[in-house]
Amino acid sequence: MNTGENRVAHFLNERLVEADSIEGESKFLDSKLFKMVLLGNAKLPLDLVEEAALALHCDARQLFRMAAGQFYDEDAICLFERMLGPPLTNEEQMWLKEIRSANGGHVSAPSGMAKRLVRALAKAPA
Repeated sequence: MNTGENRVAHFLNERLVEADSIEGESKFLDSKLFKMVLLGNAKLPLDLVEEAALALHCDARQLFRMAAGQFYDEDAICLFERMLGPPLTNEEQMWLKEIRSANGGHVSAPSGMAKRLVRALAKAPA
């Protein structure tokens, strides 16, 4: 068992204890593989991180980064992050989706007016 597997197992076990309920019907969380991951005897498959995060009400990005640490060293993970761009929070992704859907096509660089409008909207009380 390596350090990455220990971190993931510890994190997932904490989430299970904290979770009031497990979201939806997750076949993966009921699997033998997940039980092995919880014990630190198996790596969390990267393609199942999102399902586990959703079911356990935890940050998928944080869990994915830890799970990637089971397969890659820190330098490789940092390289992936640089090449794939800066991380976006769920809220930032919602803003971006809204901008893209409102534009209906190619999104050009924001004008001065658009920048001021976005700043005003972002600072507006909810």
